[in-house]
Amino acid sequence: MADSEDRTEAPSQRRLDQAREEGNVSLSREALSAAALAVGVLMIPKLISNVRYSFYILRGMMWHAGDQPLSSINTARILMIVLRTILSVFLPFGSMILAAILACGLMQTGFLLRPAGMAPDFKRISPLSGISRLFSASALVELLKSVAKCGVFVAIAFVLGRSFLQQGPTLVGLNPIKLTEAFSLSVKHLGMAFIGAQILIAGADIFWNRTKRLSKLKMSRQELKEEYRQTEGDPHVKGKLRQIRAKLSRQRMMNAVKGATVVVTNPTHYAVALLYEKGNAGAPKIVAKGMDEVAARIREVARESRVPIMPNPPLARALYNLPLDTEIPVEHFKLVASIIAYVWKLKQPAPLPPRQDG
Repeated sequence: MADSEDRTEAPSQRRLDQAREEGNVSLSREALSAAALAVGVLMIPKLISNVRYSFYILRGMMWHAGDQPLSSINTARILMIVLRTILSVFLPFGSMILAAILACGLMQTGFLLRPAGMAPDFKRISPLSGISRLFSASALVELLKSVAKCGVFVAIAFVLGRSFLQQGPTLVGLNPIKLTEAFSLSVKHLGMAFIGAQILIAGADIFWNRTKRLSKLKMSRQELKEEYRQTEGDPHVKGKLRQIRAKLSRQRMMNAVKGATVVVTNPTHYAVALLYEKGNAGAPKIVAKGMDEVAARIREVARESRVPIMPNPPLARALYNLPLDTEIPVEHFKLVASIIAYVWKLKQPAPLPPRQDG
């Protein structure tokens, strides 16, 4: 009880998706009944027409029953005709009702197909579980719903049936066709009334089932936190990952410093390593940058790799604010070009002294 009272939060989308994958979806049997009833009532004229046609066929067979000798071949042929006639009456009727039930069920479940759900569940076959379900609160609710539904249908049948019986004297003496039409019209009115009542019942049942499902899937605050940790990651783990990524990024930068053309410094707070290759049509690229401790490490690696270090505080601060692995903007071309030209000049070997002839 305490656990259910703690579940006060609406289910998350992940919880709803997991429940759907497990086959826990909202399915109203009253909606299935409404679909079957609607199709059945709408097909009653077709059913009566088929029954009338089949009646003529069977009457003709009975009329000529003695014209042919009774044999196994004739008996089999007659049975096949009778079976085909019966199927032509009820097979379309049943097929349309079955199709309506399947379509309604798929629409309610969002076209969910679960082959695993077709496997037998021995827990549901267990007599103990069956008895527990029989005396559960859900069974009591279903019983009350069935009683209320029967009461509504009986009231509708009583009102419309009494109206039909009052027309009884006017039906006396009518030929079978007229009598069938009058009966069909009354059945149609009764069926339409049943359909309207069943649709209202189905709407209420759909709302009830969805509300009950969401109530059962409610989560506690602790479950929401655990789910967040599973989906978004533990904050401690995420912090560790950030540290690892930062470390790897610094290692890549330090490796890039070894091949840089020049390092521009603040000279103590900022350090930016630039790479430019002769003949390259692009602008110099920022391959490493850092502040304070990282800047000190960049300067250290640059000295170890014999990369020139040029102090220029305004340029160093301006380049530090630019993204890594991007070319410098146009406004810094002139100053950076002069620095690189100076660096290249320093790297040129000194000219040999003139040879003196002795």
